[in-house]
Amino acid sequence: MEEKVILASILRYFNVEVVSEAGRPPSTKGAHPSPPENGIWIKLE
Repeated sequence: MEEKVILASILRYFNVEVVSEAGRPPSTKGAHPSPPENGIWIKLE
């Protein structure tokens, strides 16, 4: 179970990276917090 959660967090983190590169202002680049284990923060689109 834990491994799946960690993997999901990694996948979600990279997904957010792609979204931020494509559609967010440059000021957000490098400002991401470390992804929490539940990945909740990625819901902020």
